[in-house]
Amino acid sequence: MNAFIEKIKSVLRNRKIYHSMKANPLLGKVNQHYKDKMTAGKRESVQKYGLESLNLMKQAFNEHGREFWLDYGTLLGAVREKDFIGHDFDIDVATFFNGNDAAKDIEKALISKGFKKSREFKMDGKLVEETYLYKGVNLDIFYYYQIFEGKASCYSLEEGENTIYENHPKYTKVTGLSVRRIDSTFTGIKMIDFKGGQFPIPECYDQYLKDNYGPTYMIKDENWDWSTMGVGTLPYKENTEAFQFKQD
Repeated sequence: MNAFIEKIKSVLRNRKIYHSMKANPLLGKVNQHYKDKMTAGKRESVQKYGLESLNLMKQAFNEHGREFWLDYGTLLGAVREKDFIGHDFDIDVATFFNGNDAAKDIEKALISKGFKKSREFKMDGKLVEETYLYKGVNLDIFYYYQIFEGKASCYSLEEGENTIYENHPKYTKVTGLSVRRIDSTFTGIKMIDFKGGQFPIPECYDQYLKDNYGPTYMIKDENWDWSTMGVGTLPYKENTEAFQFKQD
């Protein structure tokens, strides 16, 4: 049933009627039920296998001498709760982009440790985000760029009015994505104790988290909405593509 629904949605996304159908109450209920079920399973996986996946990822980066840091919800949990956030459904880490070949080395190392690549996002042919799966855990790797002094910038690629989906036997290709650039204060990394191990976080983590979650980030809010941060969409260009790899 889930596969059937997703197949219909993938076809409709390329047609103008998709956006009007999204407002249909019945379709909305089916979508929400499906999302709630999937999200609950992902949250359980993070609590059960999140640390294992994080340690394996750390090994992969260390094997290639690559620097990384905990990012987004994983960073917030490490600082505020000293644990994974209870309602979080993925693991977030960040690294500076050092070329697609260097990223491919990390990919090979992760696959050798039991991860499966789920998706990748590119802009101007350069990676901006990847997702890997491990025992039900989504591991998101965000690739940052040094555009401004004292800042680290990453990109969020999202569905927009120009988005086109192309189905292939082993993957779905997506083009025409909308782009947001997120700039965070960054001066280097420091190590902290997290769940029995040492993990890197931004040295100026307080300002980094304020940049991403606002000044009240230490107050738990399960209904917090990222869109309230006012990160605008960049002018549209035909320079984005994403691949969603089909799992066996």
